[in-house]
Amino acid sequence: MTHRKKYLVAAMVACVSMLGAARVHAQASASPGRPGRVDITSVDSITRLPLAGASVRLVSVFDTTRVHDATLDALGRARVDSLPAGPWMLTARHARLDTLGVGSVAVPFTVRAGRGVTVRAAVPSVRTLVARVCGSAATPGTGYLYGTVRRAVRTSASSRAAATVSDLPLGAGQVTAQWPDLQIETGRVERTIVTTDVPVGDNGRYVLCGVPTETTVRLRAVGAEGASGVTTFTSSATGIVPRDLVLGRADTVVTTPSGPQAPEDSGLVDIVLRGAGGVRGTVQTDDGRPLANAIVGLSATGLDTRTDSAGRFLLAATPTGTWTLAVQALGYAPRQQPVDLIPGDTVAQVVALVRVQGMDTVQVRANAMARTVLGRNLAAVDERRKMGFGKFLTQEDFAKAEGGNILNFLTSRIPGMRIADTGRRTLVSSRGSVSLSQPQCPIRVIFDGMPNAGPLNLDSIDPSMIAAAEYYTPATLPFEFNFGISPCGTLLLWSRW
Repeated sequence: MTHRKKYLVAAMVACVSMLGAARVHAQASASPGRPGRVDITSVDSITRLPLAGASVRLVSVFDTTRVHDATLDALGRARVDSLPAGPWMLTARHARLDTLGVGSVAVPFTVRAGRGVTVRAAVPSVRTLVARVCGSAATPGTGYLYGTVRRAVRTSASSRAAATVSDLPLGAGQVTAQWPDLQIETGRVERTIVTTDVPVGDNGRYVLCGVPTETTVRLRAVGAEGASGVTTFTSSATGIVPRDLVLGRADTVVTTPSGPQAPEDSGLVDIVLRGAGGVRGTVQTDDGRPLANAIVGLSATGLDTRTDSAGRFLLAATPTGTWTLAVQALGYAPRQQPVDLIPGDTVAQVVALVRVQGMDTVQVRANAMARTVLGRNLAAVDERRKMGFGKFLTQEDFAKAEGGNILNFLTSRIPGMRIADTGRRTLVSSRGSVSLSQPQCPIRVIFDGMPNAGPLNLDSIDPSMIAAAEYYTPATLPFEFNFGISPCGTLLLWSRW
């Protein structure tokens, strides 16, 4: 064998030896002799609280069949002993992560043979989350809405109905959001309503960026399967809000007003939405006592009722899909909550109202009267007045008309409002119409914050009984008073008691 051949053989032997050594090293890394210990800690970077009760899974990178599960304790901690050395991946799941649209947190780490390692699972900050989800659409003071659009159907497996995840085709649906916005330009304040549309994906998911924090938002979904109602809520301080929506169906029903029959040619109509759904339930106090005579309304449908002596209510033949159930009772803070209405089923709801504890002082005829509800109502009226929308009348205005007729007073002070006499005098708008054949457009009246379950005889009200009034066109009506179809305007009356 020549010197050159001997050199090549020696080189080949060296290479084989090196490959064998590398294989042995890799096997040793994947299956070491001594295990290590892992201490897990967690924190929510937004609330600075631990992720108590989070489910944690540890998976080996070299062998994905090697899995260890754990649950974090009340301090958001856990310990896993005897974990083989090598690279691992930790994933953590928690309800808090779901509310942020994160799903899970993943953290890679390495265990050293015979040693301990601490792994920290952290929820990203709001800024990080918004930047990750919204990208260039992320701006200071804004966040995002996200959720799944579903369709309202009955399940065949159960007598009870359930909303199932929609299989909407790509581009067949969209979600629309609205919120108020103020722009200050050259010494003046411009008040607008921002409207944003986003498509629904083929998996039924949507994400809507640019939503301001702590503002009133109206949300509605439309798709090939139908449409949802309008859901009204206040965005969170973080600006990250989960909100699922259910598509349904609604039929518009036009009827003549209740009470004395209007002449056929009067043109006055009531408009309500009907469907194959229903909602029943109980209104109670926060300590569980039934609350009688509370007003329960399904926002934007024209449907409302009152609870009986046991606090029970029933709204039948309602539209289906996601709608807003609005409840109010004298002396209690009003409440709105979303409800998913299913065809052929009456959904059960329990609504708890919290008594208003604070006492506000209101000046009435030079006397200081402690009126909790009145004080809060007038404070809210003043806040809406500062927004610049609508026409407002104060208690002083109504005091000047004491002993007179409230309908005559209102029409003299609010442009575009007039009186129609159909057996009972009502308010109509001369600036809107239901159709050319029905030129008189009825104004919806909301008394003390909620629509009336029965007809309201305005002629029976003395102006001195009213503490404030607000009148809005359909385009300027505040979200919280969107209780029904009101194409002709809405009048809010607030009593002095």
